[in-house]
This record gives sequence, structure tokens and C-alpha cells, in this order.
Amino acid sequence: MGKKLKIAIAIPTYNRLEKLKFALSKIEAQEIDDRFELYCVISNIASTDGTTEFLNQLSHKNINYVTWNKPEENIYLNWRRCSEAIPDDIDWVWFHGDDDFLTNDQVIKGLVNIIEHEACIETSLIHISQARRSRNTSRIFKENLFDLCNKLGYHEILGWMSSLVVRCNQFKCAIDWSTTPYEKHPDPKEALEFKFSVYRHSAGFLRVCTHDYALFVDEPWVEPQDEQQSEESIARWAESYHGDRYFYVIDDLLAMYDEGILHKKCRLNFFRYLNYSFWDRYATFLIQQLVHNGFLSELNKEHLNRLHKISELLENPRENKMFLQWYTLLGMQITQYEKVLQEATNSKNQLVAQFDLTNSPSYTLQILDEQGGIFE
Repeated sequence: MGKKLKIAIAIPTYNRLEKLKFALSKIEAQEIDDRFELYCVISNIASTDGTTEFLNQLSHKNINYVTWNKPEENIYLNWRRCSEAIPDDIDWVWFHGDDDFLTNDQVIKGLVNIIEHEACIETSLIHISQARRSRNTSRIFKENLFDLCNKLGYHEILGWMSSLVVRCNQFKCAIDWSTTPYEKHPDPKEALEFKFSVYRHSAGFLRVCTHDYALFVDEPWVEPQDEQQSEESIARWAESYHGDRYFYVIDDLLAMYDEGILHKKCRLNFFRYLNYSFWDRYATFLIQQLVHNGFLSELNKEHLNRLHKISELLENPRENKMFLQWYTLLGMQITQYEKVLQEATNSKNQLVAQFDLTNSPSYTLQILDEQGGIFE
């Protein structure tokens, strides 16, 4: 018998003890055979909900638990600590959210079947479908990672952490690159100031694996625990300025072209975002800001200008023309809305001035004036 595969499920966790317990119950339920060893690496550096105490006593007969369970002030280094805790002799790492779960007890055996298949030769990254988004065909597609993103979408392939199974060395390199800036800039406002995108991990994996083969596996093996984004998750995103930092995905991509990491340009599908596109999300955000505030802030104007740079990334002239027409129309609509609001504000100010003038007294309250009035 050859060397056993070593597979690690890597979970950075923060204040989600009950969801973490559920996720681990599904991992502990996995059937293990003599082809592989299963590790579960968990990092916790800031939880206050009992996670620390829970991890201190964590053990299982079939799972090799490895924990980084030390308090730190900089919560943004949690992913980095998780990566650092992974033993160097691990072969493959499955990134796993603490609020997600494996859907059945055969998932890891199924993954090992894929890893042992000839399709996985020279492959550095495997994407496993989110269960609710899978067509459950069991089909496997092999492409250069960038080409896979170009066909199915950058966010679709690299955005959701729990879809990502990556060779250990590449995983560590990608997480190291994506988290390094947070060592010097731990504050969420700094992440905004220094333009750290919400998908730095995606950029990290594309940087490290862009020229390697990747697999798209249409198996419904992993799923979020929540049907929709929870209020707790929405609050976390708001605290970290996720809405604004979505725009910096464009900066991530432009930087890879400037540095010579990427050479081929993108098709429209590259910018797919769930059942929309990235620019749909960008436009929705800007329109909400405009309607709520009555104007675009200087930061939002920067976002609008940044959105135009997508045209620099598009390969197909027809698609680029279509995007630029859409962008021009969006800009005209925003300008028109701001103009109408300004005209309405001016009209309101004129009415208020007329009201104040009309509402000012023309006579004294006393019927007679001081000199006897009209009778003299």
C-alpha cells in the first residue's frame, strides 16, 4: 500500500460556537478508509462565546484535530493563523466556513476518489459545488484556472471559501499573500483606506494557481447552514465595509495584469456574481446610496469611476461595447437624478424663503399704532 493521503479541513472560527459544533458533527460523521487520514484544523483568536473552552477539550478517534486557540487583538489574522496551523505534510486542504457543513458521510471518500483520478494530475485546485447551486450531475470539468474562471465566473469558482480544496503549499501561499496587509492594518477603516477587497483570498488563489489546472466538480457536497445570509453575518459585513470593498476586486485584477501574472483578458462570464454580474451589484450599491443620501459621496464617485475600468479587462470588443453603453447610461441616470434632486432642493429653498417672507408680520399686533393710527 502506498503513502496515505493527508487531507485537512481548515476552519477559521469566530463567535459561532453552535454552528461550529454542527459543522464538526458532519466532519466527525465522515467514513474513513485506509487510503487517507483526515485532519481538522481550527483557528480561534477572538471568540467570546465559549469557543475557546470547547476547543480545549476537542478530540475524536477518527479525526486528527489541530487547533490554534490563542487570543489576539487583530481578528483579521484568523485565516492566517489557520493556515499556519496546518501541518506541512498535509497533501490537500479543504477551506471550510464555520457556518457551513458537509452534506453526507461519503463526502471525503468522494473527494479522495477525485484526487486519485487521473484528472487530478497537475491539478492544484478543486472547486466543489455549493449543494443548492449544483445540478447534481457528478460531472468534472478540467481547465486552466483562469480559463475556468472565464467560463464560469471568478467569484463563482474562487469566491465561496467552502467550495475550495487546494494543494497544501498553494493554499498556504495564497492565504499568506491575502492576509499579510492585515498585520500592519488591523482596523476595518484601514482595509477601506488601503483598498483591501472583500475577495483578497480569491485574488490570492488566482495569483498562485492561475497557470495550473483546476477542477470544477458538480457534486452537492457542501452547504451553508443558513438558507439566507443571517443578520449576524450581515452585521459583520457592515462593520467591515464589505459594500465598499467589493469595488476593489477590480483593483485586485488590474494589479495582476500590471504585475504580469495575468495576460489573457476576461469574458463577460468572468464577472458573474451568483445569478447577476459584479457590475449589477456595483450599480445596485451606488443607486441605493444615491437614493438614501440624495447624492453620491466622494468615495462613491470613486467607485463609479473605478467601475469604468472593467472595460480595460474585457477581451471581446462587442462585450466591451455593450458594457460601455450600460456604464454610460448608468452615469447619465445618476447625473439626471442628482440634477432633479438639486432642482427640487432649489425649489424647496425658494418656497421656504417665500414662506418666511409671507409669514413675516405686516402690522403690529395692536390695532392702533403708536401715534393713533389712521385717525390723525
